[in-house]
Formats: sequence, C-alpha cells, structure tokens
Amino acid sequence: MTVVQIIGLIVVLLLAVISGFLIVKKSKSHDLIKWVGLFAFLSIAMTWIFEQSQGFIYSAEFVGMGLNPQGISDIPYIIYYLVQLCGDKIIFLISLGLFYGIVSKTKGYNKLVSTIAEKFKGKEILFALISSFLITAMTTLFNETFAVLVFVPFIISIALSMKLDKLSAFVISFGSILVGLLGLTYGGEGLNWLNEYLTVSVTDNILYRLLVLGIAFILFNFFTILHIKKVLNKKNVNEIEADPFKVEKVDKKAHVVLAAIGMAFLFVIVVLGFVSWKNIFGLTIFDDFQTWLVGIKIKDFAIFQSIIGTVATPTVNGMRGAFGTWDLFVMSAILMVASVVVGLIGRIKVDEYLEGCASGIKKMLLPIVLFMGIYMVMTAGYVSLYVPAIINLIGGITKTFNPFVTSLAALISNTLYTDLSLTAFAVAPYFASNFADNINAVHTIFATMYGFVQLCLPTSAVLMIGLSYLKIEYKTWIKYIWIFALGMLVILLVLYTIMTYI
Repeated sequence: MTVVQIIGLIVVLLLAVISGFLIVKKSKSHDLIKWVGLFAFLSIAMTWIFEQSQGFIYSAEFVGMGLNPQGISDIPYIIYYLVQLCGDKIIFLISLGLFYGIVSKTKGYNKLVSTIAEKFKGKEILFALISSFLITAMTTLFNETFAVLVFVPFIISIALSMKLDKLSAFVISFGSILVGLLGLTYGGEGLNWLNEYLTVSVTDNILYRLLVLGIAFILFNFFTILHIKKVLNKKNVNEIEADPFKVEKVDKKAHVVLAAIGMAFLFVIVVLGFVSWKNIFGLTIFDDFQTWLVGIKIKDFAIFQSIIGTVATPTVNGMRGAFGTWDLFVMSAILMVASVVVGLIGRIKVDEYLEGCASGIKKMLLPIVLFMGIYMVMTAGYVSLYVPAIINLIGGITKTFNPFVTSLAALISNTLYTDLSLTAFAVAPYFASNFADNINAVHTIFATMYGFVQLCLPTSAVLMIGLSYLKIEYKTWIKYIWIFALGMLVILLVLYTIMTYI
C-alpha cells in the first residue's frame, strides 16, 4: 500500500469508530438504519483505497486493475444491482408479511396461538428449548436459510402471548437461526458454493461443524434459560408489547383444528421442500415423481408443467421444483396462494383481505429496507471487487498457513460480503491454491467465521431483520450476546489451532 492509501484507510476507520461511538451514546432512534448506513459508507469508502481485481477465481495470484472508486452517481446502480442479487429474498419477505397479515386476522390462528401459549404456561423454558432446537435444526439443514423465517412470526406470537419479553422472543426465534449459522452442516446456499470453490464435499469436516453447532446450541440456550428466568421473576423485562402480528383474544367457540392442520401442513411441505434429500440421503424419489408429473400430457400439452410454471421444468443442471430443490420463489408463490386459501376459508371480505395484505407488507418494510442496506454493503464490494486486495494484503503477513491470519481474512471477508457464496467466489480460491495442505482448516474457518459475523455484526441480514421486526436496539442485543460471542470466538480459535497444529 502507498502512504496515501494508508492515511486514507486510517482516516476512514477513525471516522467509522467515532460514528459508531456516537450511535451508541447519542442515538435515540433508528439506530439499526444508522449502523447499516455506517457499514454501507465504509464499504463504498474502501473502493477509494483498495484497487479493483478480478478476484482469485481466474488466478491464484492477485491481479490488480486499479482503483474503481464508487461515487454518488453510482449509488442508484448499486441499488439496481443489489435488487438483482437479492430480489428473491425481497419478494419472499413481502410474501411472508402478506401471508401473516391475512392469517393473523383469522379466529382459528389466533385461537391456535393462544391455546399453545396456555398449554406451555409455566413451562416457558421447555417451549424455548423445543422452539430453539427446531429452528436451529432447520437452519443447519435447509438449503435456503430464509425459508426458516416462515415459522418465526408464529413462534414469536406464541412467546409474547406467554408474556415473555421481546428479547426472549428474539432469542428463541431469530437467535436460534444465528446459532444454526454458526455450525452449518448440510444447509445454507453459501456453504454449497464454499464447498465447490474449496473443492471439498458436503461431508468433509462435518464433525468439526457439528461440534461447533452442539457447543453453540448448549451455551446459547444456557443464557436463554437464565434470561427467561429473570423475565419470569420480572427482574429483566425488555418490553412485552412488540408483536407486529399481535394475536387478539377470541371466544371459546373459535375452531383451532383447521388452523393447526394448516400450520402442520405448512411445516411438512417446507421441510420437504428445503432439505436436500438427494445430496444428503441419496433419495431420488422426489425427483422421479417430479419427472413423472411434468411428463403427463393431454395430447402434446404438458398440463401440470404449465400449471406449476417454469419451476417445474427440468434443466441441464438438474431437477427444479422437486422437493429438496426449492428456492425462495417457490416458497413465495406458496405463501401467496396460501393467503388466498386462508382468506376464502376464513370468509374474509375482499376489503379486509386487501387491508390485511397491505398491513402485513407494511410491517415488513423496515426489515426489507435494512436488508437492502446490508446488501448495498456487499454489492459495493462486488462491483469494485476490492476485498481480494485486502485478503492479498493480509495473506502477505505470513508465507505459511496460519489459522489466526486466515481467521482475520475470513472475518473481514464475511463482514463485507454478507453472503457466504460471494466470499467463496471472491476469496476462497486464493486459500485453495496457496494452502491446499490445510484445506480442511480453511473450510472450517470460513464456514464458522461466517456464522460468527452473522451472530453479532450489523452486516448480518438475519440479525438486523430480526431486531427491526421486534424493534430491538442493536446495543441491546450486544449487551445480551457479548459474553456468548466472546466465548464462541475463543472456542473457535482453539479449534482452528488444534486442526492446524495437532
């Protein structure tokens, strides 16, 4: 780096630190937007300091292409590009708000939530542990992390109906997703790309990730139990009324069976749709069924393939639309159709239905805005692709593999690239080429450090969506999670050391 670049980096980091301090000390509102905005500024500022590259996908050696600074007129382009990169997730969040905006208007759903809350009254910790286990398991197995969010509003409504505080509700739901991301086993779209670019299989190093997952789950829920006990003793209540889809009291005549069947059916099809049955268990029954279904024709017209849509059309890369291969577009379509079905069965008038849709979508607007801001951080780094320059600089610290240097590289990469798949594309080939003998350690470091970043930094999409959903300040979360996060960091560094030197 030149002297000018070093000075520029120091100035930018100093401004970022001062801004962060001011947000913590002075900010009274909209702190989440300010944190995301700070990191977006930081990412764009980095394009003025580190030169653009083509990444390491084409060459193990760093090839600089000169500075490609992003200015004011580039921001609309970045926004346009980020919508392309994360459009499926934006549509999914809209569909999720729409679905719960309708469902929460029905007496059956309200009765179901109230009934479950009553059944677990006095057993709040048991409910928390069961919910946390299910959400963590789905996160570590699903090929799309966001698919787990289908059940989060439901669980949050139950938790808040039990008079737990909103931080408890967040910990049980969104917090459990973050634990699942710490120890991804078979799931996560980004993990598949990391496996590909590091040329490892999904089962390589899985015991290490399972170990991290198990330790994280136990420690996390230890703190969850402590917090819930304080809440139940009314010693640490972080506000109760915070449910965007608040459940209203319904009379005893409201029927709960149909709502229970509907939620159970939704759970089954989501699990079937997002667990990679073929890759994990070698099952091809769903692919075979899909092939048979889309092959049914009336004369020359593929009736079922046309009704389902292009997602039912097999491609050269494999089956699309079969259970185990679903994406968020499929899930969005199901939620939209389900909202219509619920509206018809619940005899919701058209005006009330449209009002429910609008209300549900409105409640998801802030999470969507924050999510787009986080992707702006990533997109600025993708357009200029400056992160490889940082990794090349860090990699020059040592000529041999060092787990701590690699951990720093993984931390920075996953902070600026909130999607693990982009980190895999831009950075992983560097480590695959230069440290092939330590590829298992590299893989574990990048996978688990991704989870660590998602747990506690403002560029975590799941974290910021969850905090905004329940209107929790970022500093409130850090106060709660810092001991756990620090403990997990120490455990991870010890694990990396053992993998490298023992």
